[in-house]
Amino acid sequence: MSSMVDDSALFSLNLSAELATLAADPELIALQRRLQDALLQDQLSLVFQPIFDIRGLRLHSAEALLRWRHPELGQVSPARFIPLAERSDLILDLGRHVLSQAVAQIARWQAQGLEPVPVAINISGAELKQPGFAAQIAEALQRHGVPGRLLRVEVTEHGLISDFTRATENLRAAGELGLGVALDDFGTGYSSFRYLRHLPMHALKIDREFVAGVDRDARDQRVVRAMVAMAHSLRLRVVAEGVETESELNTLRRLHCDYVQGFFTGRPMPAAEFAELLAAQGSATVPT
Repeated sequence: MSSMVDDSALFSLNLSAELATLAADPELIALQRRLQDALLQDQLSLVFQPIFDIRGLRLHSAEALLRWRHPELGQVSPARFIPLAERSDLILDLGRHVLSQAVAQIARWQAQGLEPVPVAINISGAELKQPGFAAQIAEALQRHGVPGRLLRVEVTEHGLISDFTRATENLRAAGELGLGVALDDFGTGYSSFRYLRHLPMHALKIDREFVAGVDRDARDQRVVRAMVAMAHSLRLRVVAEGVETESELNTLRRLHCDYVQGFFTGRPMPAAEFAELLAAQGSATVPT
């Protein structure tokens, strides 16, 4: 427990430093204001990256990713605007937007007669601390008539450490709605194994740091094999992120990963294009 308290204190110090940086940088302040306007002016949209069963490359699920196209700046990288939003309550507004848009899109696919697969949305640490976290999800699902099994949430270790107790409570409440929970970027934090003991996870996602070049690096292969064995012993599924070559895919298959995500199997795509994948899959059943 003392280690979790230390983690929270370190997180608070880092956050204070980030806020000080924001206050001192006029460019960041201007970009933050533009992001606020983007929420009101329909500049934000979702794309969907497919996740496949690694054995037969059958469509399994998708991850919804937020994109921002500014009329003057053009496409703004998520690597720039997401960390910026996380420095203020704006991340809560973005989270609500992503939740609403993702659930609405699942409902549209259903209305088109398609059989949707589960869609995962990324959840920030600030969202995990909100008392009404699960209620907000339940309201969105009910409003659009979407079952909880079609929505999943992805969290990172960084998002958990600021208030681990509240995060655990909220994720358990989300699980009671039927949502699956995945630990994202697994392997990049120093406390991930501890979190797996306490959190209601269904899957973990191996960070691309361990996937890139895994076909050529024996040490990375041993690391991935150990991660997969540990996850399977806890009855967790394993998603390999950032797969970019056929050789990496084949190596991960030999290492017994369950699912694969990356540019080699499918880049992030607009909803209409993802609908074509759903249509091609035809009578597929929603996987567990």
